Amino acid sequence: MTDKSIAAGNLQISYTLAFPEAQAHYVEVEMDINGINTPTIDLKMPVWTPGSYMVREFAKNVESLTAGHNGKALSAKKISKNTWHIELAGATAVKVSYKIYCFEISVRTSFVNAAHGFISSAGTFLYPAGMLDNPSTIHIKPYKGWTTVSTSLERVKNDAFMLQAPNYDILFDSPIEIGTQDVFGFNAGGVKYEVAMCLGGNYDKERLKKDLKDMVEQETAVFGENPNKRYVFIVHNYLKSGGGLEHLSSTVLGASRDAYTSEEGYQRFLTLAAHEH
Repeated sequence: MTDKSIAAGNLQISYTLAFPEAQAHYVEVEMDINGINTPTIDLKMPVWTPGSYMVREFAKNVESLTAGHNGKALSAKKISKNTWHIELAGATAVKVSYKIYCFEISVRTSFVNAAHGFISSAGTFLYPAGMLDNPSTIHIKPYKGWTTVSTSLERVKNDAFMLQAPNYDILFDSPIEIGTQDVFGFNAGGVKYEVAMCLGGNYDKERLKKDLKDMVEQETAVFGENPNKRYVFIVHNYLKSGGGLEHLSSTVLGASRDAYTSEEGYQRFLTLAAHEH
């Protein structure tokens, strides 16, 4: 990976995420790479996720990785715990297909079932070694009944199921929620905020909008600025849950779906949101 044009990030990279076996906790990924001018390419899975400061083993969930070009199979071998080496046999493009097993509930790991799909980007998207500056696009093919995508990534031509990332640092710092989440929002300090409430809950939308807006404005006053153009709260409401993970322009929160009507529980949620924001 020493070629200057490769190192500069001149590849055209796109991903397709599909969920034909959502009930079995899988997302199927196709990665299309065009414009390669080297005989081989190495693809890597991160061992980190922004905001969580430990080495992670995301590559353990990658299954059935294959590579090909124009219907012809290419050699794809795993050469380290998180690296796959592909022999291109003269091809300048490659399609890489693999599955991710998503069955760990946390704010930093992907979870997929028939109700929704939460995609932790660092544990989903392979990237060409040495090319974190390369942009990419993501096409989402939702599971039946899923209607909504919530993420801080920008849309392509205002299509909610077509996303784009200017580089991999942004992509890996942008989780994606797909399902039937309840989405509402507010504006604070010139920034558009979106709240995606997943899996139900006894929350009061109007109260949340007011109190989250007040929280954002107070924090903006403390720092003297708000660097965001748009910000997304992704809230996973379980029977009993907690915790959060901050990202560049979004956060993932774990909450208890029936705790919002308890003043103690409600204040605990606001404190968590304030901390992660």
